[in-house]
Amino acid sequence: MKKTPNVLISDINKKELKKTANELCCSFQLCDVSKETNIKNLIEVAQKRFGHIDLFCSNAGITSNLKRFYSIEQNACWEKTWNVNLMSHVYAARYALPNMIKRKKGYFLQIISAAALLSQIGDSAYSATKSAALSFAESLAISNSHLGIKVSAVCSQYIATPMLGFNNDKIIETKNLISAKNAATRILRGVALEKFLILTDKHTNYFFRKKSKNYEKWILGMNKLNQRILEERGEIKINSVHKFI
Repeated sequence: MKKTPNVLISDINKKELKKTANELCCSFQLCDVSKETNIKNLIEVAQKRFGHIDLFCSNAGITSNLKRFYSIEQNACWEKTWNVNLMSHVYAARYALPNMIKRKKGYFLQIISAAALLSQIGDSAYSATKSAALSFAESLAISNSHLGIKVSAVCSQYIATPMLGFNNDKIIETKNLISAKNAATRILRGVALEKFLILTDKHTNYFFRKKSKNYEKWILGMNKLNQRILEERGEIKINSVHKFI
């Protein structure tokens, strides 16, 4: 297989990282995106190897095991979720942006979540950090678009990935669940159009419009959905919420 030119991928999982790099025939670099020094090193490696970075895709994200958001014992969970879901984007911009501005060209593709627009029932830390990540993406675009910097914020809804308990693309898609392959195709279409907000399904836009039209009604509706899931399941897990929407 021909080597994929000028592509560097990174992950915290060394085994899966090597496997994916072999499949794509591209370079790889181990990286814990919650740590600023790791991202700084990643960007330095990429710039040294390729001369510059055309597009930096931030795709890492984690859910939390937060049970009671008012418990101070959960501070460590909040901090970890904050560092991965928000600060990783900040660190990437901190070290990749200067060279992009110098070249008057660069692209930040930030995979965020529909939770940034609609909230995620059952995971307050995830919702808060994803909302913050979208706000940061907005600021990044507002402050640098005139300098030739492009930013895309992907607010995808439910995608069949390991985060939701799926390990392959052999799934039955529903109106609220799509395969990773189809999500990637829709994201690439958005990048080709250089859209700031990229959605992977029409339902996200529909729900976001409902929220914007009547915020109070939307909050009440989400609360009812929260109660219904609790009554039927006894607990709320992020990998099953899509079945109730």
